[in-house]
Amino acid sequence: MQCPNCNGKNVIRYGSQCSKQMYYCKECKKKFMEKTLKNKSYSPQLITSAITYYNLGNTLEESIKLVNKQFKVKVSKTALHYWIKEFSDICTYKKLRSKIVKKYDGDIIFEYGFEHSGLTYNFMYHLPKVEMLCSKYPSLIKYLKEMKKRCPSDIFQNSRRCSQLKSQVVIKKEGIYNHACKLAGFALTSCTKNNKRHNTVENFMLINDSSTIACEVPVWFWDKNQNFGVCGHIDILQVRQGRIYILDYKPLAHKESEEKVASQLYQYASGLCFRTKIPLPMFRCAWFDENMYYEFNPMDSKINMTR
Repeated sequence: MQCPNCNGKNVIRYGSQCSKQMYYCKECKKKFMEKTLKNKSYSPQLITSAITYYNLGNTLEESIKLVNKQFKVKVSKTALHYWIKEFSDICTYKKLRSKIVKKYDGDIIFEYGFEHSGLTYNFMYHLPKVEMLCSKYPSLIKYLKEMKKRCPSDIFQNSRRCSQLKSQVVIKKEGIYNHACKLAGFALTSCTKNNKRHNTVENFMLINDSSTIACEVPVWFWDKNQNFGVCGHIDILQVRQGRIYILDYKPLAHKESEEKVASQLYQYASGLCFRTKIPLPMFRCAWFDENMYYEFNPMDSKINMTR
């Protein structure tokens, strides 16, 4: 057994969580969970793709046809039904799927590519989840639905990135292992290239999670005090228990600079608060990977920005 955080081999068993074996690395002092997919007849890519096809609204039969064509295999409908049940604790979209399939016909994922500062950002939102989970936030629904025509390209060319600014954020960095970690871990079993990790995690969570409503969400605002524009892209946007969660996927999250990442997330929350007029107390910010999740309340922030 090798530690995914530091690649160390001084690893011991450390109890279990959610029926999965936990491990503890004596070298970096971090806990991690056993791989979700092992001892399977089919590859992780095939299994995650099959579940994803199904959660995009396809029937069992249609999903099997698509996965068999893609991977040139002959998977049975029974196998997919078993995987859906086996991983329902991770792919929680299952509890919303039947209601959504009855109400929505056709595309449920809307995607727009934005060229900002020479890079392409694939903004996506899940229409049914946006409408179902954001009923108390009509301004957020409007913001996401009208992004294609309202997002100003010029401010993204000439403004400062949220990651370039610093603000003092008072948080106590205590990580937990939660559902976001499970989703990331499951998604990454199918990822073979490091430069694809962000997209893999974002896309998987958008389609297969019950609370993720959008990813790569543009935010922008003008800072009157500093007299310059601020902009950025939120990795993952969720709505849980009535609050809006701004999540940033960070490989090796425990090694991230607390000051830097918390400052970046605070700017995201401030920008979305400004654009939607939703009070800042309704937001929560977090960064995570497959092993650890760190969350804070942006209201705990002390604003002291520097260029």
